[in-house]
Amino acid sequence: MSRRKTERLLNLVICLLATRRPLSAEQIRHAVPGYDRDGDEAFQRMFERDKNELREIGIPIDVVRDPWEEEPGYRIQRQSYELPEITLEPDEAAVLGLAAQVWQRASLAEAASGALLKLRAGGVATDETVG
Repeated sequence: MSRRKTERLLNLVICLLATRRPLSAEQIRHAVPGYDRDGDEAFQRMFERDKNELREIGIPIDVVRDPWEEEPGYRIQRQSYELPEITLEPDEAAVLGLAAQVWQRASLAEAASGALLKLRAGGVATDETVG
């Protein structure tokens, strides 16, 4: 996936998460960088593809039909988007710590360290002394 598309998808998710009310496609077009420079048909195709891709990876985009509006609105409800709390048993945390040590010299060392950092930030105690 191109960097431009990745940024557009991320910006779309942020936009739909941050809104307090559903946004029309036209409002999204003006709010999300990457949509505003295309023609109407191109925007509609791109927006439909982007919504489908996000749904395929599990991001729940709600379509809200307001009887007072002509067009539907879109949003992502935070409760349906957030992951549940991560809880690990002590042996699972130990395995993660061991895996991080093994990967310190491998090409995935940065990803492993980042994963452990995110777990610690979420309040999960990891045991890096195993080994």
